[in-house]
Amino acid sequence: MNLLENKTVLIIGLGLIGGSIARSLASGKHCKRILAHGQDSIALASALYDGNVDACSTDLSVLTPQADIIVICTPTLSVRGVLEQLKYLVASDTIITDVASVKGNIAADARRLFPDSLHRIVPGHPIAGSEKSGYSASRADLFRNRKVILTPLIENSSNAVHTVMSLWQKIGADVHGMSAERHDVVLAGTSHLPHLLAYTLVNTLVDSVSQPDRAQQVFDYAAGGFADFSRIASSEPAMWRDIFIANKNATINVLDAYVAELQKMRHKLKISDGEGMQNDFSRAKYMRDEFIKRFRPDTINHQDNNKPDSNFIQIPEVISVFPGSLLAGSYRPAAKTSFAIDVILHHARHQGVFELTGVPEDFEVLTLLKSLREANILIVGPDSGYVRVYGIDIQNPFSSEGQGLPATRGSLQLPADHFVCGLFVLGAISLENSQIKLGGLANRPAGITADRFDLFETFAQFGFSAKWQAEPSGEMTGLEINSFTPRSASIDLKNLEIDENELLLVFAVAAQASGVSMISLESDRIELLLNRLGMVASWVADVSVDGELLCVVPKDLNEEFVDCNADPHVALTAIAIGQRAKKPLRIGKTGDLAGVFPGLLMDLSRLGFGFSIQKTNIEDDL
Repeated sequence: MNLLENKTVLIIGLGLIGGSIARSLASGKHCKRILAHGQDSIALASALYDGNVDACSTDLSVLTPQADIIVICTPTLSVRGVLEQLKYLVASDTIITDVASVKGNIAADARRLFPDSLHRIVPGHPIAGSEKSGYSASRADLFRNRKVILTPLIENSSNAVHTVMSLWQKIGADVHGMSAERHDVVLAGTSHLPHLLAYTLVNTLVDSVSQPDRAQQVFDYAAGGFADFSRIASSEPAMWRDIFIANKNATINVLDAYVAELQKMRHKLKISDGEGMQNDFSRAKYMRDEFIKRFRPDTINHQDNNKPDSNFIQIPEVISVFPGSLLAGSYRPAAKTSFAIDVILHHARHQGVFELTGVPEDFEVLTLLKSLREANILIVGPDSGYVRVYGIDIQNPFSSEGQGLPATRGSLQLPADHFVCGLFVLGAISLENSQIKLGGLANRPAGITADRFDLFETFAQFGFSAKWQAEPSGEMTGLEINSFTPRSASIDLKNLEIDENELLLVFAVAAQASGVSMISLESDRIELLLNRLGMVASWVADVSVDGELLCVVPKDLNEEFVDCNADPHVALTAIAIGQRAKKPLRIGKTGDLAGVFPGLLMDLSRLGFGFSIQKTNIEDDL
């Protein structure tokens, strides 16, 4: 599917970026015609002479009526002026995009100037460039294997988004989606701050280290590190002036954080805290090395375990568990991974723009989103559980959009993972005076049917009193969990479809009840459950099996170390049960907790669970 076929592309601003787009489009013959506008007549003439453009002009009104796609490649603060001109020149179906390094102001200007045709304005930012500038520095391979971030508006049509995405992919870029707000925060740290530091460092050395009239004193003895770090100080000053002004708030925030860290380092240096400095250096070295392994594998000799989407924080070998004080606060768990994947795939295969909330950001979901991008489906996010899908009907792409307007638009809240919610029920058993409010649960059924299992209805048989409250949207309910003491119960789970992870929680509640509990379950499933729990089962209860009957007798938690069979769900269950341990408990072989439940450990700690993490590669506890 070539969305550029028979399209005329107009490039406004024929500098490094614009010139490189023109060269790449021309060399691959990716579109019908290439037009160029700018004020540098020499650059325009050179591009025409090189065969990289088919026509050019310093008069925008001459070229605009011919364009199907317009790419604005002017400095950040000048994009507004270009949009103001285009408002009165472009046809209603002309797609407009840009390459500015700051996106919040572009989105705001688009909404102000094109309120009735936002479907065709798709902001973007190529993460590529050079300290050199101008058309003479442009090259056809500038974007090959480089990231381009699109920050599409919610009003954008799938046709417009995927056309812009196709343009960048045709010239070799790896296209990602992100909200404009998130983009500006991230780039303030990864791109804008380093440039600010480079400019400032060069001036500091010239003004403070060398003699006023002998600046060469610094540069004559500068090592390679200075050359590498200061390279970006050769970037075009006017361009970066505009970037910093446009993104000043986000840049100031990250600059303040950096200054605070510098002050800490200054103090360590002042008191000769060598150990503290070495720990900071080691942590930075580790993170930098992981970055190189992940994003620049061609620069290293050893690429073992080089997973493109692996977490920087390595799997903890040991988690030390201790009782928290109480559970308090509000929390909305993400959806179950398998359910989220099904929903994302469904929307990716249908024409339209779809917003999803409650999406987990684990390895499986991130891998899926990457594969969808590679299949030309643009995904914005994930960002705190939010994902926007620009879906395509592969059999009949964009047939129903008509003038680029979206055929379908929708939003969906994904229901919270019951397993994660159940962890709080376990915690409330041990921690008195707890009160936690969970959001994002599907509307409650009338009760248990003959063939249906419900985790919270099953908990109720142990004495758990569920307090449900409809959320404002009406699509979800909230659950209030208070401390309670589970009573013994006889639970019949035979012939029911039960999530195996939720079954762990049923056993865990039975193992904390006031007496003997009986769980009726198929013998093969009992065997599977006990094998999965392993040492955890014998740690928390005396267990016996009689055919299809599992007898659970709670006991004191006397073990000092528990092996979790490299199963993250078992490890989380052990953390929740361990809140009532009377002595320090260490759990090991916890599995890939960071990959399966990213951020969950920090959330559990914030909400009142007691534990500390011993990591294998960073000497720094959470």
